[in-house]
Amino acid sequence: MPRKINLQSLTIRLCFSLILIGCTPENNVLGENSYQPINLTEVEGELTGDNPEAMTLELFGIKEKVEGNFSQEITANKQEGFDKIVMLTQMNLPDDSVRGIRYRLQFQFDQSIGKWRLIEVGRQQSCYRSKESSDWTIEPCP
Repeated sequence: MPRKINLQSLTIRLCFSLILIGCTPENNVLGENSYQPINLTEVEGELTGDNPEAMTLELFGIKEKVEGNFSQEITANKQEGFDKIVMLTQMNLPDDSVRGIRYRLQFQFDQSIGKWRLIEVGRQQSCYRSKESSDWTIEPCP
């Protein structure tokens, strides 16, 4: 005997599932709402190029030698069609309050010039003196 499905109940369950999927930690890392926006007019350097990862390092990477256990990691987390998101994480900075900085850069491929264009940048930081040392925030470090 065929089972009747209540359409309203199915819709509610589907919406709840989609909400849960949107709240995963990975999405929080990528979500632009959790990053402090950086005005592109204040970014020094070329905002278009052939390689988003190389552009990220050129624009926000630390090029000089840093004392201690400094690390810098770049990952391209998401590419959908003509959009690409690149993350740059810098940890163990020589600062007594800021442990690390994480940048989220969104690029869009501009077909008219055949290059990637930086369209959005955001920044977070991790503080040494926070309740959770792994927390990323846009608030100033104490």
